Amino acid sequence: MRWLRSTTFGTICKCLHIMTDVIKAMGVAAFGTRLRRLSERLDREVEAIYRAEGVTFQPRWFPVIRVLHGKGEASVGELAAMIGITHAAVSQVWAELLRAGLIRARSDEADKRRQLLTLAPKGQRYAETLAPLWQAIAAATEALLADAAPKMLATIDKIEAALDSEAMVDRVARQRKTTRGKNA
Repeated sequence: MRWLRSTTFGTICKCLHIMTDVIKAMGVAAFGTRLRRLSERLDREVEAIYRAEGVTFQPRWFPVIRVLHGKGEASVGELAAMIGITHAAVSQVWAELLRAGLIRARSDEADKRRQLLTLAPKGQRYAETLAPLWQAIAAATEALLADAAPKMLATIDKIEAALDSEAMVDRVARQRKTTRGKNA
């Protein structure tokens, strides 16, 4: 029992989590879940970094702020295409950014349905103030990948290209057809 006194509760919980990680045990069947879990973990940790710096900023805001800081102005559709997420996801983020006072939105003169987004002065200050922190996060991520998964970004590129070439829905349909053919 001496080990129990010298071990923190958090460490015990981590050990129990490792022993009972049902998602990990599912292997490739839970591939998407594992990626979401990793993404959520990284977001939580980066959000804690922002809080420690005394900044109210959500990791999901990062790509929109960075693109607008570099581009100046973009529509919701342009942002969705540039970032590679859905129009609905960008709409949710820009609504949050608007409430936080980080961006401005105006109707496009040519198409009133289209919203053009720019950084508000507060958003501009955030982008400039957070730039060194973003560089530190990028450097730490680069070191993490170099240590744990040096080919991770190239592998993600390959997975995205493979899905561009054949969507998952088509891959599953083909697999099911192959499986049914073997069982006939």
